[in-house]
Amino acid sequence: MIEGARIVAEAINSGVAISVVFYTPESPKSELWRTIYTAAKPREIPMVEISPNQATLLRTTQHTQGVFAALPSPEPVRDHSRLLEGPILVLDDISDPGNMGTLLRIADWFGIPTIWISKGSADLYNPKVVRAAAGAHFHVKNLYQGNLKALSGQLSEHRIICLGATIHGENLDSLALPDDNWALVLGNEARGLGLEWQKRLDREVKIPGTGAAESLNVSVAAGIILYQLRIVKPTTSS
Repeated sequence: MIEGARIVAEAINSGVAISVVFYTPESPKSELWRTIYTAAKPREIPMVEISPNQATLLRTTQHTQGVFAALPSPEPVRDHSRLLEGPILVLDDISDPGNMGTLLRIADWFGIPTIWISKGSADLYNPKVVRAAAGAHFHVKNLYQGNLKALSGQLSEHRIICLGATIHGENLDSLALPDDNWALVLGNEARGLGLEWQKRLDREVKIPGTGAAESLNVSVAAGIILYQLRIVKPTTSS
């Protein structure tokens, strides 16, 4: 279930399967209602009016817009070879739903096709994650949450460079990679990368700074690193 006029409109326009749209009598007054209605009609998506009391039962926010959509449960990824398509973002034990959703949104912005999420992270479909992701669930090609041990063991086999964000790595602005066949691993907000991932790293990278703060928020760090890797794109022929 997703909630809010903007994300419902995003879901409809992205082409993902939608079982039904629910709306309250006040919903058509929303600026986005025409977008929702116009996009849903040719796809013959059922649209059902509900009462404000029913909307209260469905809502996950304090102030609901009264627009909801029910989506079928996503099919699990069975072909794991798809999950070895770089570049890859690996989220290791990211516990805060807000951070998790923001990380998905950032990855979507920078065109990351594959995201691995550890079993111990916030649930991929937690309502707070979905809201913070702002539609990334509908755009990222390969989303997987589960036990990452088997996948991580295949990184070197597929010649995927494993990068870890740490406070002891080489400066981000001097990092040079031959291509986009890499996996960036980001760790827990408080504890950093888990020991298993530390052992698998080929390169460690840090964001240079001049202030006294001990570290950056994991979402902020992701944005800076992915900008450098995807937009600035330092490369080397070695």
